[in-house]
Amino acid sequence: MNFLHKKETYIIYGLLTTTILLFFSFGLFHIAEFETTDEHLWKYDRIPQYWSALEDRDWAETYINDKPGVTVALISGIGLLLEPDPSKALVVDTTNPHRDLYERYKPEEVLRINYAFRLPVLIFSTLSLLLFFWLAYKIFNSLWLALLTTTAIALNPILIGMSQIINPDSFFWISGGLAAFSYLALLKTDAKKFIYLTILFTGLALLSKYTAVTLFIFYVIALFSHIIFASQDDISVLQNKFIIKHVLILIAIFLASLCIFVIFIPAIFVEPKLLIKGISQFIGLKKILLLLIFTFGFASIMYWKKDFYPKLSSFLQKYNHIFVFITSTIFLFIITFSLVNVYTDQQMVPFDEARDRAYANEPKDFNFKPLFIDDARNWKKTKLYFMETYPILFSLTPIAFLLVIYISIRSFSKKIKNTSLSIYYPITTFFIIYFLLTIFARIVTNVRYSIILYPLIALLTVVALREISRKFPVHQKRFLGITSVVLILCGTITLWSLKPFYFSYTSPLLPQQYSIHDSWGHGSYEAAQHLNNLPNAENLTIWSNSKTVCAFFNGKCLRSRKIDLSIIEPNYFVISKRGLLKERNHFKFINKPDNYKEAELYFTSLHDNPEWTTFINNRPDNFIVIIPFTK
Repeated sequence: MNFLHKKETYIIYGLLTTTILLFFSFGLFHIAEFETTDEHLWKYDRIPQYWSALEDRDWAETYINDKPGVTVALISGIGLLLEPDPSKALVVDTTNPHRDLYERYKPEEVLRINYAFRLPVLIFSTLSLLLFFWLAYKIFNSLWLALLTTTAIALNPILIGMSQIINPDSFFWISGGLAAFSYLALLKTDAKKFIYLTILFTGLALLSKYTAVTLFIFYVIALFSHIIFASQDDISVLQNKFIIKHVLILIAIFLASLCIFVIFIPAIFVEPKLLIKGISQFIGLKKILLLLIFTFGFASIMYWKKDFYPKLSSFLQKYNHIFVFITSTIFLFIITFSLVNVYTDQQMVPFDEARDRAYANEPKDFNFKPLFIDDARNWKKTKLYFMETYPILFSLTPIAFLLVIYISIRSFSKKIKNTSLSIYYPITTFFIIYFLLTIFARIVTNVRYSIILYPLIALLTVVALREISRKFPVHQKRFLGITSVVLILCGTITLWSLKPFYFSYTSPLLPQQYSIHDSWGHGSYEAAQHLNNLPNAENLTIWSNSKTVCAFFNGKCLRSRKIDLSIIEPNYFVISKRGLLKERNHFKFINKPDNYKEAELYFTSLHDNPEWTTFINNRPDNFIVIIPFTK
């Protein structure tokens, strides 16, 4: 038996090593050869600003962004050791009298800087997988299930793509995911070390994005689930001291994580309002005050009536199936509605059209204002809600999608174990609430803005696999082992077919004419390479709606969208899907001769005889086009 157990352990750790190596290998491929829309702000401004501010003790300057994105500076900033002067990627031309009209980059320097700043992100992400594995083991008490959880995270195309990018979300999915896993492990084991880990990762999550304040909602739901789905033999959860202890733990997590947040953003000591500036997007001061009043009221009732909590928790345990029924019904309705809607040409809710209209107003009015204006208030909010969940649902792999549906349907059955429900319920409930909060914050979500949910959905898929494995009690481990190998093979094939555009993954369940992405920089390197291969490329001038192409182009990029044709005539225009949508940012001609083509005609005839076109991952609604300038 010992030999068999050892052999099984070696197999598990062998598959874990394979999974982690696949994550790192795919992430390393093409890691420098692309540029996302906002990365230049981090590389050339925000990261150097943070470290310079610390060195100069200019504390006010440590507030580098409204995300706040400090983890980007802490981890990606390691790249400053290799590339201390990222600005050297820009060419300073002192001889040309029209140099203010354009900018030039040194592509070879951009590649080196990208590698220096992105490699720490990828290494940090890769190492985090070991923590996810260990925490999943503590949650499930099974090495096989821990392996499956890690595999579901590591071979997720969206998470691999995110781990290549210098962005707060690259750290939010890690720190937020680890915080949630740590808290679930705390409820499972009651070990003190998980309190400290939850504090640490919650603090890091807050340093990544203010959105991390929503984790406290997850913690409360998880605690509630732990109580109502507790074993009949576990009477400790019915005692007053249990709830008092865990409320105090939540308060400690909140206060200690805020301390971590403040320590790494000394600007808060200079301007204290920065502490609540971003948090108030999701949870306003009124809601915080109501929460405090509720907590105080609940504590008062417990103090004066000692049997209140035991009776309440016993009552909730007795009717816990009602909570599951409500959540599962809503969750499955969201999924069913979304599927029916996309397979009926989005006639009920035009997801793609609505998102495009929202992006068209970016950055000034990037919200719900122009959407569904003819609908009644409640119906408008319902449509918005479905639109918010659309990107994440169709960025799941078909296997993950089907497993999520399976466990949701199975949750109606009384045969499902309470240990599974104690994980299923908080994740699905948090999913539902999360998108209500994004509507409250007036945020048009995309895959990146939902990034915190992917590790939780990975956990959900493994709960589904555990329930399936119970149908094979004699061969349960064999089933889990075969499933692990199948998931690794399927994940590898998917990633190989996507490379290098992992982050632009869209489920094949979504009809081909739709897309949940709009390049966000993918394909820019390839566009620049095409231009660089043209004759006399160094003397060419282009206009691009994004700097992502300019970073790799050997020639000149016009800065302004107002092009004075009496001074300079561009050779090519490079336009992406997002560039087409943002009509306010379309280029305009000044001093245009009468016989020259109108500027707007370039956009209305975008796909008529282009110089070059690429469709990211073969989605026609996610493109980059190069158009020649014509007189």
